[in-house]
Amino acid sequence: MSQPQAAAPSEKNDVTIDFGPIKLTGSLLHDDAQRSLVLDTVEGVEPISVKLDAYSITPGPGNVFIKDWSEHSGLTARLTAAGLVKPVRTLVVGPFQSTAYEVQVTL
Repeated sequence: MSQPQAAAPSEKNDVTIDFGPIKLTGSLLHDDAQRSLVLDTVEGVEPISVKLDAYSITPGPGNVFIKDWSEHSGLTARLTAAGLVKPVRTLVVGPFQSTAYEVQVTL
């Protein structure tokens, strides 16, 4: 009997993401098995999602976490407006009570 294979990562090419002070263009790659979302640009890979394993929190299938602090402040709202993600829930994490979002990736 064969083992079930993990789904291949989803990809959307020519995506421009507005980080506020800068915009980056590349391929948006979602690896559901790793709960990862990255933008692969000519300059390198820019992580979009974050892991919250330190808080014993794991996103659901098809979902990732996106932080809403530092250089990612407002990123979830911009990705939602672009139709790339749908917010699932809001989390407050860490000693500074920072906001993170669990989002469904909609590539």
